[in-house]
Amino acid sequence: MGKRKSDAMDTVPATAMKKLRVASVQKKKAETPEEKNHLWRKIAGLPTFPIRSTPRCSSPSKEETLRCHYRNTCALHLHPLLLPRRHWNVNLAMPAIYSSAQKAAIAEFTSVTQVDKSSAAKLLKQHNWNASAAVNAVSKDVANMRSFFNNPSTAAANPLRKSLNSTFDKYRDDPRNEPDNIDVGGTSKLLGQLQIELDDVGALIFSDIVSSPSLGKITREGFVDGWAEVNIDSLPKMRNLVLQRRSALPSDRDIFKNVYNHTFTLALAPGAKTLPLEMAVEFWRMLFTPPAYDWRTSGTPWLDWWLEFLPAKKTKAVNKDLWKQTLSFAEQTMRDDSLSFWNEESSWPSVIDEFVEWIRKEKRPGGGGEAMEVE
Repeated sequence: MGKRKSDAMDTVPATAMKKLRVASVQKKKAETPEEKNHLWRKIAGLPTFPIRSTPRCSSPSKEETLRCHYRNTCALHLHPLLLPRRHWNVNLAMPAIYSSAQKAAIAEFTSVTQVDKSSAAKLLKQHNWNASAAVNAVSKDVANMRSFFNNPSTAAANPLRKSLNSTFDKYRDDPRNEPDNIDVGGTSKLLGQLQIELDDVGALIFSDIVSSPSLGKITREGFVDGWAEVNIDSLPKMRNLVLQRRSALPSDRDIFKNVYNHTFTLALAPGAKTLPLEMAVEFWRMLFTPPAYDWRTSGTPWLDWWLEFLPAKKTKAVNKDLWKQTLSFAEQTMRDDSLSFWNEESSWPSVIDEFVEWIRKEKRPGGGGEAMEVE
């Protein structure tokens, strides 16, 4: 049976072992334990210490070695290479060495998460250097944190969210079966206390703030997140913000666009992708008349013409693209009443193309830019 190598020697780096073999061939001998220690360090490429006479500890055991005050030069404990690598007493600021695949994983992970490279390496090691798995794990942790703060039982960590959760709980229609939802009854009651009429554009503004998934329905997450984002947790402040945004609709395009686009989602029936024309018309009346965005110019009642044209064309439903493009078309007509911005190669929906042709034929015959006089 062959001689078994010691566990300690297994931890010696290959380069150090090679140098040791060379040294052995050259028959370099150390006269004293201190010189032997010095030689070990020099061969291994580690920092060396001056050879000097030093006290020796009383125990040569491995456990005592770790506590020995003179372990760098102690004649009995010799060189740290004789101990497992994790016990080497060498403080070298050597950078970690990564393979090209590991470097690529670190680069990918840092670009997504914006964490430093050291933290990225630690997280990637936990996931076998799989960047996608590490990113997913981080995303899951973030989602769990959000869930933690949205949970009423843990909302004490954030007083604002705790207050919002308490307000939400007051208007729930069915706390036992739907603890995280407010339905039509509760929504109507809440808007009533805010003094917001259900048929007023203010109700659409409120629904946009709390991200209502459908008419008359509010979720806990949407309610708490929406009001926490603007740092509001009381009914008077909620009403004030709705009124502020209501007055800004005609002039602030971003506010109006957000409310307008959310209204389409709000009005959709569950599972539907289009709005019945009758419903779309009612919401257009709310959104394209004062106090919202007044879609008309001095010579052209654009909204009236639009609502006159659609039934005549026998349009039955409005999809999301037509809904959004109607707003873009309205904004263009407010800047250019003559419709010079439109041409046959434009990428407008076919309904809008036909509306332009209808205007030129029915409202502006002869191709003139001016609208016919309307009583």
